[in-house]
Order: sequence, then C-alpha cells, then structure tokens
Amino acid sequence: MPARNGSKASLIHSTRVEFGPTLLAKEVEVLPFPMSNTYRDSEADRVSLALSAAEMGTWDLDVSAGVIWWDDRMHSLFGLAPGAFSRNYEDFLALLRDEDRERIRGEFDRAAAARTAIDTQFRVIWPSDGSEHVMRMRSRPYRDDNANVSRIVGVAWDVTERRKTELSLAKERNLLKTLMDNLPHAIYFKDLDSRFVAVSRALTHSFGKTDPVEIIGKTDHDFFSTEHAEGALADERKIIRTGKPIVDYEEKETWPDRDDTWVSTTKMPLRDAQGKIIGTFGISRDITAKKRAAEKLARLTEELRAKNESLEQDLEMARELQSSLLPQRFPNFPHHANDEHSAVHFYPFFRPSMMVSGDFFDVFDISDEKAGLFICDVMGHGVRAALVAAIVRSVVTELRPLWTRPGELLIALNRALLATFRNSETTLFASACYVVADLARGQLRYANAGHPHPLRLARAANRSGSTASPLDGGRRPGPALGIFQGAKYETLSCKLSPHDVVLLFTDGLFEVEGSEGQLYDYQQLLRAVGKRTQLPAAELCSSLIADVQRFSATQEFDDDVCLVAMDIDSR
Repeated sequence: MPARNGSKASLIHSTRVEFGPTLLAKEVEVLPFPMSNTYRDSEADRVSLALSAAEMGTWDLDVSAGVIWWDDRMHSLFGLAPGAFSRNYEDFLALLRDEDRERIRGEFDRAAAARTAIDTQFRVIWPSDGSEHVMRMRSRPYRDDNANVSRIVGVAWDVTERRKTELSLAKERNLLKTLMDNLPHAIYFKDLDSRFVAVSRALTHSFGKTDPVEIIGKTDHDFFSTEHAEGALADERKIIRTGKPIVDYEEKETWPDRDDTWVSTTKMPLRDAQGKIIGTFGISRDITAKKRAAEKLARLTEELRAKNESLEQDLEMARELQSSLLPQRFPNFPHHANDEHSAVHFYPFFRPSMMVSGDFFDVFDISDEKAGLFICDVMGHGVRAALVAAIVRSVVTELRPLWTRPGELLIALNRALLATFRNSETTLFASACYVVADLARGQLRYANAGHPHPLRLARAANRSGSTASPLDGGRRPGPALGIFQGAKYETLSCKLSPHDVVLLFTDGLFEVEGSEGQLYDYQQLLRAVGKRTQLPAAELCSSLIADVQRFSATQEFDDDVCLVAMDIDSR
C-alpha cells in the first residue's frame, strides 16, 4: 500500500490521487502532458473539497492485510473521534448492525474475488450513544501485478434521513394502495383532459376489466353511453374552471350494453403541491337498489337531496365534508308522524379535536317501530382516523340486513375491517356500540365492541325517582373492531319504557384533565348525569358538555367528542 505520512506528495506518488475512489479521483498517468506537483496538489485539493461538500468520507482497504484506512469524515460518519478507529477490518464490521454484518462481509469477499465494484447500504450503531445510522458505500477494486485484488478504495456517506423519507413514503403509498384495492366503491383520478390516470379495483371491475392498467389513458366515452359521458365531461370541466366540487350527487349512469345504474358520487378538483388544478378525482358508491326503492318514496328522495350541500374548499372542506356525512335530519317514528309527535328524538353533540375526526354516529331508519343508533371511535386522530371512520360508516351502511341484530352486525363489521386492512403495516382498530330501540315490544337490544358503556336514564312521566346507570351494568364489552379474527359480540337486551333516555358517547367526553392534573373519569360522568336526570334530553346534553368544559384545564376537549341522546317519547 502507498505510504501515508500525511503529505500530499506521498499520496500523489502513486498513479492516482489518494483522496477518494477513482470514481472521484483523476488518473495521473493518462494525462497527455507532464503534471507539476502544484497542479497535482490543486487537483487533490479540489477532490478533497468536493468530498467535504458532499459530506463523504474516503477509505482504503488493504485486502490481504485486513487493514482499512479512514479519513476524518469516515470517523465522524461512524460516530468516532478522529484517529479513534483501529484500522482493523473486523473492527469496521463490528460497528455494523448484526443483521447487516455478514451481508457486507460477503459483498466485500465477492468484490475481491470477482474484481467488481461495491454499491451497497448498511446500518451503523454509533458506540458513543447507540444510535442507528444508515450508510451508503461505493468502491472500486485495484489489482496487483498478478491480477488479484489487493486494495478496495471507496467513499461512504450518511443516507439516514433519506431512508426515513423513503420508508414514510412507502407507508403512505401502502395506505393508498390498501384503499384503492379494497374499498368497495369506485375511486378515480383524471387529468385535465378527463383521461383516467389512476383507478380503484372496484371501478376496474365495474368496467368489465381485471387490471387497472387497462383503464389508464381512457375516458368515460370508452365505457359509458355518449349521453352520460358528455354529462360527466361537462361536470369535470366546470370543476376545473371554477375549482368548486360536486358533493354527494346522485348520478344516473347509462351504458351501451347493460341496464342503467345509479351512483352517489363526489367529484373534486385535483391540485398539485402549489394549489394549481391539474385534473379531477372522485368516488362513487353504487346506490342502484336504494335508488329504485327511493323512487317510490318521494319523501325519502327529498331527505337524500337535502344532504347534497356545498362544502368549502381547502382545509375547511375536510371538516365540512365529514360533518355532512353525519345525520343532518332524523327520521320520525312512525314515519307518518311529524317531528313534534315522533316517538323517538335524537340530540347529538359532535366536536372533532382536529380538522377531521375518527368519531362518528349514524341513525338507522329500520321501520316504523324500530330505530337504530350506531356510534364509533377510530384509534388516533386526523386524516388517518377519518379515513378509517369513512370505511366503517360505508361498511355499516352496506350491512342493512343486520341492522336489527346488533351482535351479528358487529361480527360482520369486524370481519370486513380485518379483510380491508390485512396488508397494512399499521395497526388500525375502532370501538363501537350499536343499539336498536323496538318501540312495539318496549325492548332495547344492543352490542358493544370495546366502547364506553352507554348510560340509561330510567324515569317516570313526571321525572320523579329518575335513575342513571350503565346500560349493561358495567359488563365487560367485546374486543375492539379490527384486532381479532373470529371475535364474537353478544346481543344483550333490556326493557325500554316511555320517557327513557339512552346516552351513547365516545371516551373524549370524559377523559379530560383538570387544572391540577386530576381526571374527569367515567364515574364522575355517571355522577354528573345522575344530577341532571330531571332535565329534558337536549338540556341534559348541553349541561353535561358545559360541566366537562368547566372542569377542563383548557376549558375545551383534548380529544374528539361525540355524544348522542336517544329520547323515547310517550306521545
């Protein structure tokens, strides 16, 4: 190996500049003119400066001796003080993470045997603090007079942050792929010419294809009738021109070779990172069966149309979109009754802690004499929780045949969530509770999946002697949804009397910290409800919310909050 006495002259004495690998160094002997020492020094300085600017360290391995030379930057990259490295090849390998060590040894062995370059990555554990760093290394072998590899020279640099970014992007892509592959609705993205650039598998199958690639680059004209394709194109051009979305629009789809279908569709502008509109995207849910039934009920049609409200753009769009998915109006029981004389009334309170929430509830119009109330709390906050909540809500809507059987509904919902997120690297789960009020039998049926126990207020017509207690007597609920395969959920029941009130809520209502660190827990919530049993349901809810806010150190809720009161009226 060349002498290393610290002078540039000794480094340049060989046939190349010794400040780095030949990928960055200049071969001295190939220059067609004599090279002065001044020029050589300048060339070496430029190479060293380039390596320093790129935060690259250089190294030189004597293969036969097992000695590896490092510059100061290599020491820094491996968490060592300058000069602290022993130059022993085995000591270099000892700095690598266990899972990478033998792989890197093998790559060096193959490079020496096959006279090939190395381009690899590995993880390094710093001796100083035990922290992990990801390194990228490139090298080139040098052969002796016998054509054997005698030295391997290379560079290394830290790619830890880049690796973290790559892993984060991969996780986001996997979440999007999970949604596109598993959500049973048609999802699509289009460019400014309304050509498909990405589609879900559900949309692919609706077009009679098996691979989404078969759809890319085509337009609605390739699949729908001309009439429908032109109408959809007009919608998309308007969205691109105005930037305003079309939300929850019931759209009739006409096909050249099959019966007409109906979808509930939302179409929005697709923007780039700078906010410029670069196309459109949307999601459509098949409502053909529901639409055919709704055509016979004018009032139901009006209720559905009432939900088609315009939403604001940008950040407010997310909050208002989620709010619009919650019930805006409630059915009357029986259906012919007006609002005043309905046998059941609902009083909700909903407040997300962020722009969007993982909490939601829904009211199911099962029949004249049966009303269903569903509440759900998805793990976490923000966009991810809201996305899962949207999936849960969609699945529950599709499980209409099970609306009268709470336990079976939760079993089917748990199975659907496990199937949807089976490829996700992130654990996702949700708690939920579902109750069905049977007005004809005076019975309440319910099932619980890891959710806070609902409260039942039993009170007489004059509201004297009223009591508040957990609906299921504090019985341990079933497991949360999306965790265990084959989880079972039992349907329980109790008597339902006129004037009873059932309170369903998420844990954000009572897991509130006071000014001195004390917690407003479930038992304190139960006592607060017990003091307010004489109040009408609407006043009870508002008074309860105010009580919790007064207790809170910030006078606000730290978590998503959803509270719904089901008031049984004797009229």
